[in-house]
Amino acid sequence: MSRFVTLKDVAEKAGTTIGTVSYVLNDRKGRYISDELRKKVLEAASELHYIKCNGASSLKGMDRKLIGILIPQFENQFFTRICLAAEDVFVRYGYDLIICDTFDDPAREKDIIHRLLSQRVDGIIITPTVKGAENTRIVRDVGINMVVVDRPLEGMEGYHWVTTDNYGCGFSGGEYLRECGHRKIIYIGWKSGIADLDARETGLRAASSPDSEIYPYYADFSPEAGFRITVQALDEHPDATAVFFGFNIQAKGGVNAFREKGLSIGKDISVMLIGSPEWANTGNNDFAHLDMEELELGRKAAALLLELIRNGSPEPNRVIQDCVLVEGSSVRKIQKEER
Repeated sequence: MSRFVTLKDVAEKAGTTIGTVSYVLNDRKGRYISDELRKKVLEAASELHYIKCNGASSLKGMDRKLIGILIPQFENQFFTRICLAAEDVFVRYGYDLIICDTFDDPAREKDIIHRLLSQRVDGIIITPTVKGAENTRIVRDVGINMVVVDRPLEGMEGYHWVTTDNYGCGFSGGEYLRECGHRKIIYIGWKSGIADLDARETGLRAASSPDSEIYPYYADFSPEAGFRITVQALDEHPDATAVFFGFNIQAKGGVNAFREKGLSIGKDISVMLIGSPEWANTGNNDFAHLDMEELELGRKAAALLLELIRNGSPEPNRVIQDCVLVEGSSVRKIQKEER
């Protein structure tokens, strides 16, 4: 069970009074406190991981019924769906949510985590940045229940994690393209610095035929970058028969590149993507894709966090769900003589 450090804890460690600790930590002026005593108070607060309380949770022993959720890209439907599914679970049990967008910025992530802890949230769901392991150390030290969703905490073991099999997504998409006869495939990806996300390309390569050629291209995580890198890839590899988008945000801009090049999707070029954004099957669109079932991810993450808040768990839970291949007219079956 989590227990936030109190002013009394800091006072006992520093060998002084609660009033003096409050005076020092709130940086008040007008009363003389020796530099030595001030230093002892600050060191005690740091060693005990004291976090100032900014909410009504100062009422001892009371839960706030408040959950913090950190996601890296709110404009990405993958993450908004996770939030919606999690909220549907939490509201049934009387919890409110604080949903924060880190914009994949580690410094912002760290700041948000500290603000959530100052609000005395009962638990946190987080899709971490590349420095997530470092930034969530304070959460683990304080003992707040936390569930990691989608991306892992790089270099960490022993935490609760709910995710989709990223390697399996790449493998399933690659296998489908192989079965449809594609041997020259452009892969559009993002150098995230997160090994589990890079596994999408690894899975594609593992599923491809020995005689296949994979042309990897990487760009920033935006539709505009997806458009630019797709144009470049098509210019440099006009012989490619398929384009595999590892991330749907890049694909959103990338599919416009085919129009720019005068290519008909599903006829002149085949397209596969990981993710299931609404545009992939809206109107005349019928893109083959790997559904990562993000709604189920959100539900599972919320259910796991509720269980931890209620009963705790001495052992880390790791839930890895499979993706679902959704076939579409964007991938054409080609004959041997066309390869």
